[in-house]
Amino acid sequence: MSITFSNSRANSLLILVLACLCFGFQDSNSVEIRKVEREGKVILNAINTNIYPVTIEFEVDLDNMEANKSLPFTEILSPKSSKEIVELETVTKGEASGYKYRYRFYMGDIHAQHNSRFSYRLPIERGKSVRVLQGFGGDFSHTGDLRHSLDFDMQEGTPVYAARGGLVVDIEDSNTEGGPTEDFMDSANYVTIMHRDGTFADYAHLKYQGVEVRVGQNVRSGQVIGYSGNTGFSTGPHLHFVVKKAKRGGGFISIPIKFATKNGIQLLEEGENYIGY
Repeated sequence: MSITFSNSRANSLLILVLACLCFGFQDSNSVEIRKVEREGKVILNAINTNIYPVTIEFEVDLDNMEANKSLPFTEILSPKSSKEIVELETVTKGEASGYKYRYRFYMGDIHAQHNSRFSYRLPIERGKSVRVLQGFGGDFSHTGDLRHSLDFDMQEGTPVYAARGGLVVDIEDSNTEGGPTEDFMDSANYVTIMHRDGTFADYAHLKYQGVEVRVGQNVRSGQVIGYSGNTGFSTGPHLHFVVKKAKRGGGFISIPIKFATKNGIQLLEEGENYIGY
C-alpha cells in the first residue's frame, strides 16, 4: 500500500489520499490514478500499464464536493490505456472542501464472457494419448473456484502445447521444488495465456527453466509453450490446466470447457484416456 498527500489552497482545501490494494501477481504500481484540475473541477484519470485488462474498484469520501456518478463504482480498464473515471466539483464555493479516495484493482475483466462454443485442443502432441489424473470436481484439489480444473498425466519434460491461441501475460520458470503439501503452493512454474474473449488459461507445474515463451508473445493453438514437471503443490509429475475468468472482488473462477479429441468433442472425465486431435 502507498499513501500520498497533496494539498493546495485556492477557494478550497483539497486533500488527496491514495491507497492501492492489489491482488494476484500485478505490480502494485501498474495502475495509477492521476488528477487534473480544470475549471474548478477535479478529474481523476486511471492509467493501466499492464498488457491485460484490469478491474478497478473505487471509493471516494467527499466533503462539500459531489461526483458525476454514483459512488462507489467499478470500472474496467483496457490494456495499456488511460480513462477518465470520475469528476468531482465543489458544492459551496468559498468554503473548505476535500476528498479522499481508495482503490484496488485485479487482473482481468469481470464482465468477460467465455466462448462456450470453442473446443480446446488437448495440450499434447497430436496422435498421442493422455490420461486425466484429476478431473472437474476432483476431491484432492479441484474444489471451490478451482472446480473446473484438469490434471493431465505427463512425465517430466513432456512438451506442453497451447490448447488455445492467445497472448502470454505471465510466466514463471525459476522454481525447482515441488511436494504434496500446501507449503509448496507458491513454488509452481507456469504459463498464463489470455484468450480473445478475456478469459485466461494456466498451464502449471512446469519443470525448472521449462517455459518456451515470453510475456507479450502471441501464441497459436498447438504451439509448444513449455515442458511438464513437478514443481509446486504436486504429488507427482503432471500438467495442471484450467481456463478461468476474473471474479468480482479479485481472484478467478474456473470455467468448464470441452476438448476436440480423436473421438469427437468431449467433456473430459477423471481416469479416462484421450487422444490428441
